[in-house]
Amino acid sequence: MTVICNATPLINFAAIARLDILQARFEQIIIPQAVCNETTGLGFPGTQYVLQAIASGWLQVRPVTYIASIIPSELDDGEREAIALALEIGQQRILLDEREAQQVAHKLGLQVMGTLGILLLAKNNQTIPQVRPILDHMMKVGKLGKTTDIPVIAR
Repeated sequence: MTVICNATPLINFAAIARLDILQARFEQIIIPQAVCNETTGLGFPGTQYVLQAIASGWLQVRPVTYIASIIPSELDDGEREAIALALEIGQQRILLDEREAQQVAHKLGLQVMGTLGILLLAKNNQTIPQVRPILDHMMKVGKLGKTTDIPVIAR
């Protein structure tokens, strides 16, 4: 299955060196250039894992040629480009954690999944034995809990 991904889910999994969970669940993940820039910049935990995934080909960077005015400018660049890319290439599945971006994507007819949903699927598919230890690790070193409501949902 192919999905479009915003930075936060990618950051959460890369920060704990577990991009393998994403790779096991999704055959191909496509990210826009803004997400690539955000996840491979200086000081980002897990940059090397994102770069390795891009080099291996299962994580692909694609340019966005048009961002519709219906996508609010209040969203950050990565969110806007991820939603625009999904619409542009006709990919209905998108990985987003931030509530506002999820709401916009839903209104535009996209199927949204966040980090917690990915972890639950990974547990159900026996890719991981438990969600809680990975979730706790993400909360310590990733962006989980800083920009999302996942800790409230998970507890």
